[in-house]
Amino acid sequence: MLSSVISTLFTMRFIQAIIRMSTPILFAALGAFVAASTGIGNIAIESIMTFAALTGVLGSYLFNNAVVGVLFGLVIGILTALLITFFSMKLGADAFLIMIALNTFADSVAIFVLYQITGDKGTTASLTTPILYTWDIPIIKDIPILGEILSGQYVLTYLCWLIIIVLFIVIYKTPLGMRMRACGLNADAARTAGINVERLQVLSLILSGVFAALGGVYLSLNYLKIFSKGMVSGQGWMGVAANGIANGNYWSLVLSAVIFAVFRAVSIIFSSNSAFPTDLVGAIPYFSVFVILTVVSIVNYYRVKRGKVEEN
Repeated sequence: MLSSVISTLFTMRFIQAIIRMSTPILFAALGAFVAASTGIGNIAIESIMTFAALTGVLGSYLFNNAVVGVLFGLVIGILTALLITFFSMKLGADAFLIMIALNTFADSVAIFVLYQITGDKGTTASLTTPILYTWDIPIIKDIPILGEILSGQYVLTYLCWLIIIVLFIVIYKTPLGMRMRACGLNADAARTAGINVERLQVLSLILSGVFAALGGVYLSLNYLKIFSKGMVSGQGWMGVAANGIANGNYWSLVLSAVIFAVFRAVSIIFSSNSAFPTDLVGAIPYFSVFVILTVVSIVNYYRVKRGKVEEN
């Protein structure tokens, strides 16, 4: 029984599952990264994904169009980011406390809205919701093995990898990206150089909200095809953790997000086998976050101790 489960880990199905599950975590990680690039730690990724997942389904249902649903999700992501900037930058509230509050009541607010509209406190299964489609890439789809991996994925998956490339170019190869990173390194020095730090921080938070929202609508309009209570299930926090592990290294960010997706895929495959306790298997992705963060912290500690990295 165990051998059959392990053998599944070396199949095309497993690779496809990793690609599917990496998409929302990558969106979350990009959201955390772009905010951190200007010195803002956005820990509200999880709540933005939750709000966007619900509004995406509702928009798709109301207008019978999945693309409109995505736009609804993006709007709620931008509005949530603007809410954070308004309370923190205009009213002087602590941004982290605002984000913690959002994460705390996100699921409850989503369920309340869901119940008011559908009368159901669990899912939107009662709503007939159009979803986004998969895309079979011409020519590539006919290539053995490679076609099975790259072709036939959800549209937002391709968008995610396109954003990864474009964001890298913007952050590291353009004047705008250089100014954003300058804000993150030393905001006071950036102001002295004539950079409008607050404006760039607002921009980065809005982009962060957009990326997190895309991760949310991916879950509800593609992968799971409905909104359900707790559906984000820590994937936003995995994105935040990936950003923490990367410590400013862009491709380490991407790699960390994919590694978390691998553990999620493993947990789902093992959960399909009744021989393994469901609760224990479900904890695998979260335990992997703890282990990786611990290992990275230990490595960094010894690098500092040996004088390879200067302590701040």
